[in-house]
Amino acid sequence: MRKASCLFVLLLFSVLSLYAQSDKTSSFMIIKGQVVDSLTSETVPYATLSIALTSNPKKPVKLLACDIDGKFETPLALAGTYIMTMQSIGKAPGIKTFTLKDGEKTINLGKLFLQEQTQQIGNVIVTAQKPLVKMEIDKLTYSLEDDPESVTSNTLDMLRKVPMVTVDGEDKIELKGSSNFKIYMNGKPSNLLSNNPSEVLKSMPANSVKNIEVITDPGAKYDAEGVGGIINIITNRSALEGYTGSIRANAGTLGRYGGGAYLSAKAGKFGITGTANYNEQDSPWNDYCYSRENYKNTTTHFIEQKGRNKDKGPFVYGNLELSYEIDTLNLLSLSVNRFSGSSKNKVESDQTTSDAEKNIIEQYLLNTNSKTTFGSTDLSLDYQHSTKKKDELLTLSYKFSNTPNDNDYTRYMKYLLGSNEGLTNNMLQENEAYTNEHTGQIDYTTPINKNHTIETGVKYIFRQNNSNTDSFTKEGGETEWNPLPQGTNDRFNHTQHIYSAYGGYALKAGKFGFKTGVRAEGTKLNVEYKNKADMNFDKNLFDFVPNATISYMLSMSQQIRFGYNLRIQRPNIWYLNPYVNNTNPQSISYGNPDLETEKVHNLNLNYSFFTQKLNVNASLSYSFNNNSIEQYSFVDTDGVQNTTYGNLGKSRETNLFTYVNWSPNPVFRLYANGSIGYVSIKSETLDRSNDGFQGRFFGGAQINLPKDFRINLYGGYGSQRIMLQSKNSAFNFHGISLNKDFLKKKLTVSASLNSPFMKRMKMENTTNETDFFTKSVNYWSTREFQISVSYRFGSLNQAIKKVRRGISNDDVKSGGNSNTGESIPQ
Repeated sequence: MRKASCLFVLLLFSVLSLYAQSDKTSSFMIIKGQVVDSLTSETVPYATLSIALTSNPKKPVKLLACDIDGKFETPLALAGTYIMTMQSIGKAPGIKTFTLKDGEKTINLGKLFLQEQTQQIGNVIVTAQKPLVKMEIDKLTYSLEDDPESVTSNTLDMLRKVPMVTVDGEDKIELKGSSNFKIYMNGKPSNLLSNNPSEVLKSMPANSVKNIEVITDPGAKYDAEGVGGIINIITNRSALEGYTGSIRANAGTLGRYGGGAYLSAKAGKFGITGTANYNEQDSPWNDYCYSRENYKNTTTHFIEQKGRNKDKGPFVYGNLELSYEIDTLNLLSLSVNRFSGSSKNKVESDQTTSDAEKNIIEQYLLNTNSKTTFGSTDLSLDYQHSTKKKDELLTLSYKFSNTPNDNDYTRYMKYLLGSNEGLTNNMLQENEAYTNEHTGQIDYTTPINKNHTIETGVKYIFRQNNSNTDSFTKEGGETEWNPLPQGTNDRFNHTQHIYSAYGGYALKAGKFGFKTGVRAEGTKLNVEYKNKADMNFDKNLFDFVPNATISYMLSMSQQIRFGYNLRIQRPNIWYLNPYVNNTNPQSISYGNPDLETEKVHNLNLNYSFFTQKLNVNASLSYSFNNNSIEQYSFVDTDGVQNTTYGNLGKSRETNLFTYVNWSPNPVFRLYANGSIGYVSIKSETLDRSNDGFQGRFFGGAQINLPKDFRINLYGGYGSQRIMLQSKNSAFNFHGISLNKDFLKKKLTVSASLNSPFMKRMKMENTTNETDFFTKSVNYWSTREFQISVSYRFGSLNQAIKKVRRGISNDDVKSGGNSNTGESIPQ
C-alpha cells in the first residue's frame, strides 16, 4: 500500500511538471465560444467556422466545426485582428470580429448568434427549414416547433411522424414495434400519460409542444423500466425576461372541441410558466359485433352479439411551474401538474345464444352505462446547486403523485327468449382504484475534464396501489339495489418499496462518443387480500441493469451508433388489478396480481445522415425476452370467455426503422417514416407459438404557397400485428390540411380534413384456440373536418432557468390497455 501511494504521488508530480512545462513553452493563444440561435437561444450543433486575418480575409488561417453543443475551442499562433465567419444549415451566415493581443492566453467570445435564413421565390417568402431531426449519442429529437403541421394537429397525430414511433388505427402507440415503453413530460413522469397516453396526446395541441425526444438507449441514470425506450415530450415552457403567451380554440365534426391558454413570464429572479387546457369529446355512435364458437359445448355453442357504443366526457389538464434563482449557483423550482377527466360510455346491444344446430337457446337485450374517472396530481420540488466548476451539478428532488382510476358501471339485461323470458337481471358495480407515490432522489454529475464526465445518484420510491369493489343487484320489480357478497378480489392492496443507485461515465474524444453505466435496483412487494388473508404474499426482486453506447461521426453530416441495454418491466395496476370487468357477461376481463417482472435485452445499431436537403435515419434493433407479460384468453366451465395477463411468452424481435425527409427547395418537402420487422413469440404454458413479418408506414408532403398559405397531405398504413393468440386487421388513413398566418404570423387559422374518402374504419380481431374461436369487429368513425385558431402575444429577452435534473419514475409496465430517476436535461 505504501509503495502504491508513493508511485501515485510520483506519477502525479510528473504529470503536473509536464503540464507546467508545456504551458510555459506554448506560444499559442486560445479562442473559444458557443454558437446559438438568435431567437430561441438553443445551441447550433456542428456550425462551421472560418477564421482569417482582416488584412487578408479571403485566406483562412483556421477552418473548424463546433461540437454537438455548438461549442468550439481552437489555438491561434499570431496576435492581430481576425474575422470569423459562421455557417450552419438553415441559418444566415454570421460574422464576428475580434482582436488577439500579445500575452493573452485565452479569449472567450461567449455566445455568438445566428439568425434564420430567409429567401424569396417569386411571391413566396420562405424561411429555410431547420433539420426536423437531430441525433445525439443516446437519443433522437424531432422538432415540432419547426414543423408547420403542428399548428393544425394534435400531438398524437404528430407522433406518427417521429422516427421509430408508430400509431395504429385504434390510436395505440408503439416505440420500436413495442407497446412496452415510457412517456415523459418535460423529463418527468406523468401517471396519466402512463395510463391513457392516446387520449391525453390526442387532447394536447401540437403547437404546445417544442420537441419530442426518442431515447432508444437509456443510460444508468434512468429507471430500469421501459423495454422499448422512452418518449420524452418537451412542451413550450421556456421563457425570457418579460412575458409571452398564447390562446387557442379548436372544434371538429366528430364531437371534439376544446381550448387552452399558455403564459410564461420572468421578472428578476422569479419565473412562472403555466398552461390550462380543456377538451370535450362526444363521439358519434359506433357499431360493433362479436361472435364466439365454443367447440366443447354443444348447448351454448354459438354466441352472437351486435350493438353500438359511444363515449362522452371532459378532459382538463394544466401545469404551473415556479422558479427562484437564490443566487448564480443555486436554483429552486416548484411545479404542480394536474390532469383530470372522466369518460362516460354507453352500450346498446342484443345477444343470442344457440346450440350446435343453431337453434336459439337464449336471447336478451343488454344495455350498459359506465363511467371512468381518471387523472393525476403531481407535486415536484427540485433544488439545484452548481459550482464554479463548469457543468458540475448536485440536485435534490422530491415528488408526490396521486392517480385515481375509478370505474362504475350499470348493466341492464332483459331476457327475450329462453327459460328466463320476461325477466330482468340488473347489476351495479363500483370500483375505486388509486395509486399514491412518494419519491426522493439525489443526483450528482461532474466533468473530469472537457472529454470525460461521470454521474451518480440514488433514489427511493414508496408506491401504494389500492382497489376496492362493491357489487349490487336488482331483479324483477325490485326498486332498491341489493349488495352482493364480497369476493376474494374485491379488496386489494399492493405496496412497493423501490430503491436504486446508479453510476455512469461519458467520453467525447474527437469523432468518438462513448457512454456506459450500471444501475442496481431492488423492489420489495407486499400484496394483501383483505377478504382472504391466506392469499397475501411478499416478494423481493433485485437486478443489475447495465448499458453501453458508442457513436462515431463518419463526417459532419453522418453518424453511426451502437448500443446495448437491459431493461425490466414491472406490471402497473392496470395489469395487477383483479377487478373483473363484466360489462359483457359472456366476455370478462381482469388483471393478474401474481405477475412478475419481465427482462428484455436490446441491441441497437443506428445510422443518421443529415444535410440541408436530405435527412435519413435508419435503426436496426434486436431484442429478446424470456418471460414477457402477454394478454391471453380462455373459456371457463360456465362458457364465459376470460381475458387476463400472464408471464407466458418468449419473444424474439428484429426490426428495421427508417425515416426520410427530403426538401429539394424551400417550397416543397416530402417525408416518410416506416418500419418492417420479424417477430417470433412462443408460450410453453399455452402450447402456442406465432411468427411472421409486420410493418408500419406514414408519409406525406408539405407545400408552401404565396400569402403565408401552407398545404399538408399525409397518409399511413399498418399491417397485421404478430400476437400470441390473436390476429387483427390491417388499417390505413389519409388527410389534408390548410394553414394561413395573419398579423405577422401571430394569428394562425387552420383547417383539416381527416380520411375524406373513408367514412369509417373496420377493425377486426380473431382468436382461434383448440377450445374456442372468437371474432370481434369494431367500426370507428374516421371522416372529420377540424378547424383551429391560435394567437400568440408578448415579448421576451432572457431565459428562465430550469433545474437540469428532476424526478422521473419510469419503473412500471405500461401499454396494453393503458400506456422518471431523473429528468432529461433541458
